[in-house]
Amino acid sequence: MTNKTIPATKAKTAFAQLVDSARNEPVTVTRNSRAIAVVMSPEKFEQLSALEDAYWASEAKKAQKSGFLSNKESTQLLNEMLNA
Repeated sequence: MTNKTIPATKAKTAFAQLVDSARNEPVTVTRNSRAIAVVMSPEKFEQLSALEDAYWASEAKKAQKSGFLSNKESTQLLNEMLNA
């Protein structure tokens, strides 16, 4: 994903412009030509958070199907081991 890039010094002096730009597309803030932050709209952030949550939920389901213990089973096993 390509997005707009702005140096940190300009981001500091033109913060309102940075925020306005970020409402339309993520903006990468750089210092010494290295990305140090990404500013994005709350809607885009929520969308990315939901995607991440869905990914990890899928990974957890795969792990559980392949034989990993559930949270309840893990807690029970640990309690049994600690109380043995």
